[in-house]
This record gives sequence, structure tokens and C-alpha cells, in this order.
Amino acid sequence: MAALNNYVDWWRALLLTPGFQEQEKELTRRADGFLEVMGLLHRRGEEARNLPYGEQRRLEIARALATGPRVLLLDEPAAGMNTREKSDLMVLIRELKTRFALGILVIEHDMRLVMGICEDITVLDYGETIARGDPERVRSDPKVIEAYLGDSYLAAHGMSVPEAEG
Repeated sequence: MAALNNYVDWWRALLLTPGFQEQEKELTRRADGFLEVMGLLHRRGEEARNLPYGEQRRLEIARALATGPRVLLLDEPAAGMNTREKSDLMVLIRELKTRFALGILVIEHDMRLVMGICEDITVLDYGETIARGDPERVRSDPKVIEAYLGDSYLAAHGMSVPEAEG
């Protein structure tokens, strides 16, 4: 039956039937809606490869949203972004969560971004869970500080530097 539907759809597209044209208009409206949400509607006619890197990442998220997910997985969404783009991304992720009633799972090494958008954090170090909880709890966990934030963070926050095991 799927083969027959594909065959019929192919002919509808080739002959530009009214049903096909209406379907195309609806798909275009939906795509424009996602571009607008992502702040990319003004780039509508451009090829994705010609967009600045941060906008390419936003376009990737728009494409994922178009599939109607209940959970959105973002794997290092801030990779390669400058500070301004990362700040904009934090605002965007919060808005998407609310607007689309999404669960969002973020895998990210940028601690500022993680702390700014996540309600519940699980921290891994070489595949082992070293901390889990809300941002404040994770931020103050000595294992997280040692693994990700470093001695300078400890010193800046009046915390003692852990003794090296030896």
C-alpha cells in the first residue's frame, strides 16, 4: 500500500494537482513558522551552507522541531559559538521548552550554558556519574569543581583546593 501511495504522490507532484499545491502551501507555512520562531525567517531564501555558524545551528534545531518531538536532544548546541550566540541560545532553549512543552536533554561542556538552562543536571567524568541535582548543588560539588571548574574557581569562591592524592 505504501508503494501505491508513493506512486500516486509522485504523479500528484508531477502534474501539480490542486491537492498537491495545497499540501505544499501548508508545508511552506509550517516551515516559515519554525524559521520565525528561530529568528531565521529573513534568511528564508538562502542556502543553509551560506548561513553564519550560529544560524546554521538554529536551523538544525528548527528542523528537529518540525518533526514534532516530545523530547529534544541537543548535543553540544553551543559548540563553536561566540559568547553572544551562547547567550542568545540560552534564551532560545528556555523559550522552546515553554512554547512547545518539550523535555530538553542537553549534552554540553559549557558550564555557564548548562547552569543557565538546566533544572536537573547529571555530571559525568570519564563515563562515571559524579554529581546529580539542581544547578546550585552541582555547582558546589567538590568533584564537579575538581573535574570541570578547576582550582581557580575554588580560589575565586573562597574554597580550599583539594589535596592531590599520592
